[in-house]
Amino acid sequence: MPRLTVVVLAALFVFILAVGAAACGTADVQPGGGGSSTSDTVAPPSTTTTGPSGSSTTLPAGSIAHPTGAADVVIRVMTGGGFIPIEYNYTLLPEVTVYGDGRVIVQGPMTMQYPGAALPNLQTTMVSEDVIQAILAAAKEAGLFQNGVDYGQPGITDVGTTTITINADGATYKAGIYALGMEDASGNLTMQQQQARAAVNDLRGRLNDPANFGATELVWEEYDFTGLRVYSRPVDTTLSTDSTDIQPNHLPWPLADLATAGKAVENAQDLRVVDITGDDLATLKPLLRQATQITLWKSGTAEYNLFLRPLLPDEVAAA
Repeated sequence: MPRLTVVVLAALFVFILAVGAAACGTADVQPGGGGSSTSDTVAPPSTTTTGPSGSSTTLPAGSIAHPTGAADVVIRVMTGGGFIPIEYNYTLLPEVTVYGDGRVIVQGPMTMQYPGAALPNLQTTMVSEDVIQAILAAAKEAGLFQNGVDYGQPGITDVGTTTITINADGATYKAGIYALGMEDASGNLTMQQQQARAAVNDLRGRLNDPANFGATELVWEEYDFTGLRVYSRPVDTTLSTDSTDIQPNHLPWPLADLATAGKAVENAQDLRVVDITGDDLATLKPLLRQATQITLWKSGTAEYNLFLRPLLPDEVAAA
């Protein structure tokens, strides 16, 4: 048979298969849905995925599609809320974030020294696509590839809510679970709710170490942030202090007067916020190494308490 005829017949055969596969497909779960859907469709030879940052990557056959940009969040775990001062809620950071390019950022261990460092101990490493796929597969197994799951409400007050966000399969899945990991103290949960919580809490515990998902030879380093969110509040000079308490050190604020910099935070008395980037951040960073959580910063004619939050890659991109 002539070579040209073979090529034409092969092309026709591929076309027929493609049409048949498209006709048999079923719809994926859409963002905001409360349930899950299943599909018997055959996996395509490859998956092309595009993230919010505009990046586009072709993943191997059978992969779970996800955004692939350096500022695209694939999975994030964050716990906040509860009975804590308002400024601490503003400076909360995720427990772990996995980005589309393989960057992982976690909160590293903190020393018991008082006062602690002014900046949190954020650590970062890079993982392979195989590790991202293992993490997503584990999240799917834990029931997190659906919205609207009822995790129940333990009979505990004034504790935090753990929010897990996943961007995968063309959808955004978000689970908000109050008092995750504190189920033993409550009898308000059904067996199904307890099992769902246990599966999520197990995954949460594993996510801080990519080695749990097959990562090897990890190189951890301090996260070199390119943006810093600074919350400031004037020191209340009417309050008396105990001379036996540990005394704060004093540092000069090297940038624009904190009395007018940035903007006021709504519903937070005397609290202002300003984002520091570029040359201003380069000027400030050497002083940050000398600062603690109780350092007093002199700006203009007043002193201020500062609450610092490094911006993560997606937050810098959105600023």
